Amino acid sequence: MDDMEANKAFNEDRYDDSFRLYQQIVNATKDSDALFMLGKHYFDGLGVPCDKDMAISLWKRASKAGSLDAKYALLEQSQTTAQCCKE
Repeated sequence: MDDMEANKAFNEDRYDDSFRLYQQIVNATKDSDALFMLGKHYFDGLGVPCDKDMAISLWKRASKAGSLDAKYALLEQSQTTAQCCKE
């Protein structure tokens, strides 16, 4: 599955489509960038109800899988490096 289609849908504000496509990517590959983007959907309530706890959980998974975007998002939320990657 290619994330270009999901990114295009996201950039065109078609959040229902982009969420579905990122979810398919995560289900098929556990891709860290797709996990990050699912978290972004939840954090901002884009195509899904806003759920910051779910977003942070997804960002933790993405961070462990190597997503720098997720690490940054977690740092923004925690404001400290000591808390950013706790389980």
